[in-house]
Amino acid sequence: MKQSLSLLILLFSFAAFSQAQDKPTYFYLENEEIDKDQFAKLDERKTYHKEVVTDTAVFVKAYQHRNIGQLDSVQHAQINVFLEKIIGKKYDSNRKNMIHLYAKNDDKIQKDAQFKKYWKWISRNRDRYNSYLIGTKTSQIEADQKNHMYIDSYDLLRNLFFKDSDFDINHLLIKPSGEVYVFFGMDDILGVLDYAAD
Repeated sequence: MKQSLSLLILLFSFAAFSQAQDKPTYFYLENEEIDKDQFAKLDERKTYHKEVVTDTAVFVKAYQHRNIGQLDSVQHAQINVFLEKIIGKKYDSNRKNMIHLYAKNDDKIQKDAQFKKYWKWISRNRDRYNSYLIGTKTSQIEADQKNHMYIDSYDLLRNLFFKDSDFDINHLLIKPSGEVYVFFGMDDILGVLDYAAD
């Protein structure tokens, strides 16, 4: 009897495993279905992938790291007032403002605060760019203006721009025109800057 039960369990497990392997796989770029070859050609530096497995299929979706949007004049003015409240008079809405938002107080923000090549570039281009490292409300990051570190104690930036992000680090470029570039993930702040620079 024990052998029969063991054999039955083994057969059931094998059948369940083989069914899982037989599920069709669908590939998407954002919300548009593409074929497997098109998906394989996507630039991994510019996209991130999520896989969702259901009872009937596997869905593999690619999302752009960068999305572009436009704030209307009221939204732009409100964001500028909010950022000036966090950062102080150092914030200049007439420049492109690069904001790196951190959800954790780990060594990444400390390394980024000391990233000499990045801060030299910002310094050389200070007539066009400003940059800030901002911690979320629950990040446990301490403000340190000398190291460009600030806190969004209201979590406004995360709630407005990164509500659905699964990443611990996200980025935002706000241009004087109100155009915004939203970057999801991407651990290299210099790479984000390269990707954002016009």
